[in-house]
Amino acid sequence: MSSVLEKLNAPATQKPQTVPAMLKQHQGRLKSIAPAGVDVTRFSAALMSEVRANPKLAECSPLSVLGAFIKSTQLGLEPGSTLGQCYFIPYKGECSLQIGYRGMIEMAYRSGKVASITARTVHANDLFEWELGTEERITHKPASGDRGALVAVYAMAKLTTGGVHFEVLDLAEIEKAKRASKSSGFGPWKDHFEEMAKKTAIRRLFKYLPIGTELSRAVALDEKAESGKQQNEVEAELVLEGEFQTAGGGGDGQTHKITTVR
Repeated sequence: MSSVLEKLNAPATQKPQTVPAMLKQHQGRLKSIAPAGVDVTRFSAALMSEVRANPKLAECSPLSVLGAFIKSTQLGLEPGSTLGQCYFIPYKGECSLQIGYRGMIEMAYRSGKVASITARTVHANDLFEWELGTEERITHKPASGDRGALVAVYAMAKLTTGGVHFEVLDLAEIEKAKRASKSSGFGPWKDHFEEMAKKTAIRRLFKYLPIGTELSRAVALDEKAESGKQQNEVEAELVLEGEFQTAGGGGDGQTHKITTVR
């Protein structure tokens, strides 16, 4: 790790590579770390669409963008706001990966332990009642027509074993989660507020579910993105140097060597 940090902190001797150049150069290595069924070529094209659509991403360190891309590839979540599985967030010249609520749901189903999962918004004119205790329940009847302002969100999951769990967040809790995010004033919190509110409820719900290693890693990664603690440059450098963190299918979370030629 120290050698990686020394390389990153050393004075630049040449112009940094662009994101397209790095993607092309390292396609073999990226494919070697991708889970089965992930089309790295398609993911790469989706990333470039995001970079073209968001000029601030083009201003980020190419290595940090590649690091975020590596994470999304390992998790099997395709870049791009169209699918809403994950978002690439530029901030002060660095790129971080945030997982969308659709990405969270996709990974929950992939775990094989969740039979159904959903997240809903609650508005002022809806009929909404919920109760904790020995018989926990939610009753939600959305209003017809004007549903009024957003007042809460909830996430609910039914396990393959038959158990049901839910998490409810009122507007004050949603706003608190937003304020705690480094990207509270831009990105998905600004452009997709309701989706981010749903994701916050799902992420909290996951803490009560037997979700497995892959989804636990995704939740931890997303929390780092919200707090600004991702280290995408360092982790990208590890991959390009021939090491990577296992990331799926019950991965052991250890560092492994890969021998693919760059």
